Amino acid sequence: MSSQQRISGSELRRSLNINILAITFGMVFFTVFGAPVGSPLFTGFMRSLGAGDLVYGIVMALPVLGALAQILGSYFLESTGKRKLLFLAAGFVHRFLWIPVALIPLLVPAVHQSVRIWSITLLITISAIANSVATTAFWSWMGALVPMEIKGRFFSNRTMISTIAAAVTAPIVSYVVDRVHGFNGFAVIFTVAALFGAADIFCFIFIKNPVMELPKEKTPLLKLFFEPFTNRNYMRYITFVTVWCFGVNFAAPFFNVYMIEHLKMSYLTLALFAQVGGNITTILFIRRWGRLADLYGNKPVIKLCCSVICILPILWLFATTENIWIVLLINILAGLCWPGYEMAALNQSVWLAPEKNRSIYVAVYSLVTSVFGVAFAYICGGAFMQYSRSFFHNLSLPFFLGQTLSSYHVLFLISSFVRLLALTVFLPRVREEHASSALQVMNNICGFFTKKFNAKNGATKKGGSRMTPF
Repeated sequence: MSSQQRISGSELRRSLNINILAITFGMVFFTVFGAPVGSPLFTGFMRSLGAGDLVYGIVMALPVLGALAQILGSYFLESTGKRKLLFLAAGFVHRFLWIPVALIPLLVPAVHQSVRIWSITLLITISAIANSVATTAFWSWMGALVPMEIKGRFFSNRTMISTIAAAVTAPIVSYVVDRVHGFNGFAVIFTVAALFGAADIFCFIFIKNPVMELPKEKTPLLKLFFEPFTNRNYMRYITFVTVWCFGVNFAAPFFNVYMIEHLKMSYLTLALFAQVGGNITTILFIRRWGRLADLYGNKPVIKLCCSVICILPILWLFATTENIWIVLLINILAGLCWPGYEMAALNQSVWLAPEKNRSIYVAVYSLVTSVFGVAFAYICGGAFMQYSRSFFHNLSLPFFLGQTLSSYHVLFLISSFVRLLALTVFLPRVREEHASSALQVMNNICGFFTKKFNAKNGATKKGGSRMTPF
């Protein structure tokens, strides 16, 4: 009997609805802080504390290294089956630790700048470790709770609702920080966001937890850890995601810095362009990505979304104070494709793994991609910016649109190249059973818009072919 069959239909629907309610609260938290860090507000907070490029990159990287704790969390999970208890305990720690983070700049004098920065970094790192443990329990829980045949639709609906919450939250919190100057504004927003994050975790108390089947014999930790490495296809997938994430996160922390310091955007303008604009696109299209993933598979959706995401760093080369509208265009395209990629990539990491010991597969996936694809990339990007700024400034090479070639431009070009490398070299090696080609997905999308166009012009006849799933 499957885990879903042990839960009645009404109980399953109620649990899935509460899950969506939870992420609505949670999205307020993640809009303010990032996941685990990296939002525009967090960037402004750290730069206001005096963090330079390399220090900022390290501060961004250390919380990501909390993914190391997922292995121990997974081992505890596979040994005890207590995923609900693990999720709730780790989740509350993750959210509440942000309250002292908000208060440190108000309690520690500015003359102790390094104490401020590194005490905040320590708290964020502990919070991130707790989040990594909670994430391991969450995906094991969802893998057992959400039926395979509706996973794409459910997670796309979940993303759509949470994105609406983010679209409402971003301009409100940005307006407050713009109006309440200094660390007082950050303190108010961070504390309220932490409480919303705790409300997210609280909702899971009422979500059903399918009985987790434990192995009859306890597997040693090392043997359990190395099991995913024997699955060639899963390791090919981890390799693709790691290279892809490195390309993305080499530049990711500095898009916010570029907007705040180079383009001189206010937090409200930044929120409207970089968050609300993209979120509206996400709301309109994310459910369709879920349907496409259910119909054609995760891999073609990943390929199609990544094809667009590869060119986004190139578009940043055109973003100047005179062409600030480019930022809105970039984020509209990002809002269209990033949620589709993230939904399909996460689903692939869960359902490409075998049901037995699934949590350790997801933990290894998160560990490798977080350490090498995120943390290492943050540090490399920070080091590049720290030591190349003066070089390119002294070089004074003319660039298009009246610009001078800067370290930002080179950073964006490197990011685009590595993304393209992951897409063209590593993704084709991943095998997904019953998956269609990206061309079939593209044909579906084109068919959808063709039918829309024909219907608008009166060309659609009654009794014609059914609307495409997109």
